[in-house]
Amino acid sequence: MADEIRWHASRTSSLAEAQQSMNDLYSTSMDLAATPDRRFAYAMSAAIDGSVSVASLRFDGRCRSGTEAFSDLMVAHAVRGTHRWRVGDERGNGSVPFLIPPGVEMRVEFTNAHIRTVGFDTAYVREVAESLNGTPNASFRLDGINTHRRHPALVGEAVASLEAMVRSDSALRDAALVRAQVRRHAVVSILSSYPLVDLDRHPDRGIQSRRVRLAIAFMEAHAHEPITVGDVAVASATTTRSLQSAFRRAYDMTPMQYLRRLRLRLAREELLASTDPRLSVRDVAFRWGFAHPGRFAQQYAAAYGEHPSTTLRR
Repeated sequence: MADEIRWHASRTSSLAEAQQSMNDLYSTSMDLAATPDRRFAYAMSAAIDGSVSVASLRFDGRCRSGTEAFSDLMVAHAVRGTHRWRVGDERGNGSVPFLIPPGVEMRVEFTNAHIRTVGFDTAYVREVAESLNGTPNASFRLDGINTHRRHPALVGEAVASLEAMVRSDSALRDAALVRAQVRRHAVVSILSSYPLVDLDRHPDRGIQSRRVRLAIAFMEAHAHEPITVGDVAVASATTTRSLQSAFRRAYDMTPMQYLRRLRLRLAREELLASTDPRLSVRDVAFRWGFAHPGRFAQQYAAAYGEHPSTTLRR
């Protein structure tokens, strides 16, 4: 069972109550003003899932807000309304996702806005960055990251996927493997789209076959856990990029594709061994990290020549 998601919600027409709600949500001191304040309304719903927080905020009225600093790496996206922001020395339009690095001042002005935000614990972001390029204690770039963005739409999709995941049915939310994959995908999308850290500082080209064997042994021992490609790389004493290259040379697939095939085989073993009449294919799919039962069934049929429900009925 995955760690429980913590939920928060607030709805008010009081500026003071809305400001306190934002202070509590972001664990920092937020400014908030509205003109005129009699037209102001605020609604917030949020979920905290380990190292990631996902929030949806709706404002009626013309508002100004900001903070001296967040402790987490923040991503914000105004999906409705007008929105202008200033982060450090950068300025922009909130209709495009933008980043607020930890420790950097942010000021925003918006009218009748619906804003999505995602906060990532900085230690988790550094962990993912290290797994990608093998650089320990990666330092964040604090200037120019929004100006030099490359694929902001990719980040917008990742933020929307995170929100959809935490608001999905309980079976999917309880699938630790799926949740870990969605969280990591969001961070990788950010690191690939914004120059927050240098991902090319220490490329490692000399992976040996022993690294691949170590990776396979680790995946077989931990396939039931929400491991990431970064975890596999660390266990193999190499970088993610080097491990990717090694697996492509050895198996013509990525480590995650290999892990998915391994989990598919383990799911089949569970279906074959089950004597529980309450067990469903959907339960097994979620347990082994397959977020879409339909796609799981397609992959299963392609690999084993039968539908998983046929296997379960044996």
